[in-house]
Amino acid sequence: MTDKASSVEITPEQRALIPEIGDAPLRHELRRLLNQIICYGEIAAEEIGNTETSAINELKSIISEARSTLHFVNVLFTSSGVSLKNLQEEMIKSTETMAAVFQKTLATMATDRSDLQTVQTSIISLAELSSRIDTEAPATTPIQNVPTPLPQQAPVSPSVTPKSSQGLLLIVDDDEKNRDILSRRLKREGYSIVMAESGLQALNLAREHSFDLILLDIVMPEMNGLQVLEVLKNDPEMRHIPVIMISAVDEIQPVVRCIEMGAEDFLPKPFNPVLLRARIGAIFERKRLKDEEKRKNNELEAALLDIEKEKRAAEDMLCNILPQIVARELRASGSVDPMYFEDVTIVFTDFVGFTLSTETLAAEQLVEALHEFFTEYDRIIERYGLEKLKTIGDSYMFAGGLPVRSSSHPVDALLAAFELIEATKRLGRQNLKTNWRVRIGVHTGPVIAGVVGIRKFAFDIWGDSVNFSSRMESSGTPDRINISPATYTRVKDFFACEPRGKIKTKDKRKIDMYFVNGITPDLLVKSPGSVAAFERRYRIYFHRDLTAFPEFLLHAQGAKPDQPASTAPDNKRRVEEDTP
Repeated sequence: MTDKASSVEITPEQRALIPEIGDAPLRHELRRLLNQIICYGEIAAEEIGNTETSAINELKSIISEARSTLHFVNVLFTSSGVSLKNLQEEMIKSTETMAAVFQKTLATMATDRSDLQTVQTSIISLAELSSRIDTEAPATTPIQNVPTPLPQQAPVSPSVTPKSSQGLLLIVDDDEKNRDILSRRLKREGYSIVMAESGLQALNLAREHSFDLILLDIVMPEMNGLQVLEVLKNDPEMRHIPVIMISAVDEIQPVVRCIEMGAEDFLPKPFNPVLLRARIGAIFERKRLKDEEKRKNNELEAALLDIEKEKRAAEDMLCNILPQIVARELRASGSVDPMYFEDVTIVFTDFVGFTLSTETLAAEQLVEALHEFFTEYDRIIERYGLEKLKTIGDSYMFAGGLPVRSSSHPVDALLAAFELIEATKRLGRQNLKTNWRVRIGVHTGPVIAGVVGIRKFAFDIWGDSVNFSSRMESSGTPDRINISPATYTRVKDFFACEPRGKIKTKDKRKIDMYFVNGITPDLLVKSPGSVAAFERRYRIYFHRDLTAFPEFLLHAQGAKPDQPASTAPDNKRRVEEDTP
């Protein structure tokens, strides 16, 4: 039948008269039945093997006749004319030839072989269809040697099988025979198969399972393959699944359209086993490479994320040790240039009663107590925008006006100092074993700041102002804020200060000192019980808003010790106790 197509001619008017069988065009039905004869014939031949030589030869003859007829049909429907009568004659002749060959040996073997039964029924159906091609021709022409149909085995309902090492495939085709052919072919290759008979069923299955590949028929009722493909490729959860389109349609336009819409490949019916294996294998290899690339990218992203986390953790730790500006300079250049600050307020604190606690508390209790106190101190210092510098034993040191310069630092430092005293009292009441009291000394002046050394970096300040501030602390009394003249001149418009006269320091110098008792009375008179007057003056002096304020200062004004600090007999002992 290799020359059948050479005499084929059909006009457009005649093509329009080609009858339809049910809902499917004649061409589709002819191709479908011929594909079934070819594919099931090949499967049957593979299963019979070399044990039945005559049966294999007969199958090869039937398959060859079917392929030749399929080529004839393909050429016919793309040509410009042939009479329907001639088409019918050629199809009847072909089915008679295949039926005659089948009757020789295969008919007796078909009783217990479902694949041969399918070949047989497909030949019968093709003969029936061929007899009705020319509606004007008599349909009574006998078809010779048509084998008697045998009872068909009930089809097995498809189900989801465990995923093998090869992969999980979804086959979508409205024709049960086509699904069966493909699934049996692919199961032999080691793939796990799920089947769907409609587009909607396929989409539901694709959302429920992680398929490695979808084989999708183009021509289907209700929802065709192109519509299913469009939904798949527009869904973020499913667009990654590779799709191979399958169809008996041989025009180039549908193939191009499928590729443009995102299909990986196209397989024509009947399915060539070698081509089927090669194309699916190639897609799985591409998928394997993509998955490997994705895995490596994910590992790289995870590694970079870990590095970034470690970098942030290191930066956070560095910023916890150093001021942010200083830490940034250290990261950028590996060193920090010395900095001169002409106006800084330095504050020292020291616990009264700490030495006694070291003799009565266990080591872990002492450390836990210091941690609790200094953690609260850290929160207060941060709230007022001040810079913690270090702790030395039970002494806590902080400063205002560095590394970010500001004009309000003397006032901010004293507000924080009042909160430190209140926090110390509160924590002491909670634990009588650490009922410490705190001395606070404050001085304002110039300092040099920087980071020295290459290990265990620390931001520190140096200069006479630092020593002077320390002397203010050691010359103070418990629960009082002792300030220098330099600080006094900066804060006297905000705080009520008590002159102490000249006090001799440890280095034998006599220096004017002041206790800070609270908010200056005129600010309280202007707005009783409110911080409004204080806040207004703060904004006028420093051109910035007040960030925090100890509310208890509004209700505890003018509190002074029963005796002046310079003359009280027990103050001398308290000054000397725990003096650094």
